[in-house]
Amino acid sequence: MTLILFTMAFVIGPMLFLVLVQFDGRRWPLALAASIMVLLSFMFRTEASLSFGVDRAPVLLSVLLIWLAWIVVLVMVARAVRMAYPSPKARKWSRAIGAMGTTVPWFGFAAAQMMVN
Repeated sequence: MTLILFTMAFVIGPMLFLVLVQFDGRRWPLALAASIMVLLSFMFRTEASLSFGVDRAPVLLSVLLIWLAWIVVLVMVARAVRMAYPSPKARKWSRAIGAMGTTVPWFGFAAAQMMVN
């Protein structure tokens, strides 16, 4: 499980961010997608609390949706930075910092894992 989370945080997350940030378009579809993912995550979290000992799928789906919403929010922030500062240097730095930002949830998982053991 730890290897899967590590791969998601350090490979899939930055790649997904870099793919999404290169498309210039309206912001409302991203905001709508992030909002829907958070709401679905809350629904799965509620389901997870009812059947925690029986089924882990709602927990995993809830965490996955929150993480994907986090990436979408980072994409919106990177786009806002690019609009405010249209220089090539700001574009490069917003992509680099945003891609690194997708890994932040990993450190929360790692800290929780250390507390358990």
